[in-house]
Amino acid sequence: MVAMDAKKINILYIIDFFRDVGGTERHLSHLVMNLPGDLFKCSVVAFDLGPNILVDRMRRAGIPVIDIPVGREYTPQALKGVLTLSGFIKANDIDIVQTYHQKSDTFGALAAKWSGVKHIVSSKRDMGQYRKAWHVALNKALRPMFDKVIVVADAVGEMIVAKEGVSPSRIVRIYNGVDALEFLPPTSQQRIAERASFGFETSDFVIGMVANFREEKNHHIFFEGACKALKMIPTLKILAVGSGPLLEKYRAQYAHDSIGSKIMFPGAVTDVGRYLQAMDVACLIPGKNEGFSNSVLEKMATGLPLIVTDVGGNAEAVIDQENGFVIEAGNVSAFVNALVALHADPNMRLRMGLKSRELVEQKFSLDAMCREHESLYLSLVEKER
Repeated sequence: MVAMDAKKINILYIIDFFRDVGGTERHLSHLVMNLPGDLFKCSVVAFDLGPNILVDRMRRAGIPVIDIPVGREYTPQALKGVLTLSGFIKANDIDIVQTYHQKSDTFGALAAKWSGVKHIVSSKRDMGQYRKAWHVALNKALRPMFDKVIVVADAVGEMIVAKEGVSPSRIVRIYNGVDALEFLPPTSQQRIAERASFGFETSDFVIGMVANFREEKNHHIFFEGACKALKMIPTLKILAVGSGPLLEKYRAQYAHDSIGSKIMFPGAVTDVGRYLQAMDVACLIPGKNEGFSNSVLEKMATGLPLIVTDVGGNAEAVIDQENGFVIEAGNVSAFVNALVALHADPNMRLRMGLKSRELVEQKFSLDAMCREHESLYLSLVEKER
């Protein structure tokens, strides 16, 4: 164990981009703000940094967040960025570098190695379907540089072992954590008030999905299934929360459709908890490339039953028939059947919602995530300390 009067462990987190308030960005901000300040000194470098509420929060908490532009790979700008990063690492006596995403795994790890950092950790957060063949080859070449590879789900770890040849002994599975005090099940009065604020009746059956509108999130399956379920559930209402490149496409597609009056597209929101508290059922039905969704955990913490696809770590958070339904990706009929079953049985919804909350408190708390990272970091430096 590190002595309390020892030098703090300097950890630098390197991330490819920090312009959104997506899952990885929320995870990283939670982590650096909740590690024990008497043991760790944290800083963040982003290769592409933009105005962001999470960045503002970290800076107000005294955590440096630095923009070091890298741009496209294998350009003079990239080399300049790596040299600047190397200088920052040396100047700040960094003990551990942790990288997120492909550029960071490459340029961040190389800069750390050149600068004499003793411990380099990679954080893998999805199934890697969008990695090109040469990225996989590069990762294989660089794998000896990493002491450990953190994965957010067992499914991600199995993929890394199979595709990149990482030894299972280097894999550390740390589930994402959610702030169980920020996301609470609503009281009856809160639920009624939130639903009314969105124009929903108490008798409406409100389903929702919180996800950026990108191809892999399968919004087309979500809306197709909802349209079919509407024939059997006339009170069905839909909350589709999130921004992204495909948002306007779906807004336009359903603007004049018969189901259009049933759908609310609020876009990006900072108070997602309000929307969750208005839902009866929450969904996340990606077709590929999911890791371990923070959004799923937020929905579970709010006490909701879920419908998710068996992609990435979804089935490690949602236990089929216990706190929701786990369905095959792209299976519209299975999605419709799950919606109809949950609508028909309010007691099942209640039971599954209670189980969701219980699982968060037992396995997926923010505190548990931070303590597991803390244990990993201490194990890396214990011999030197």
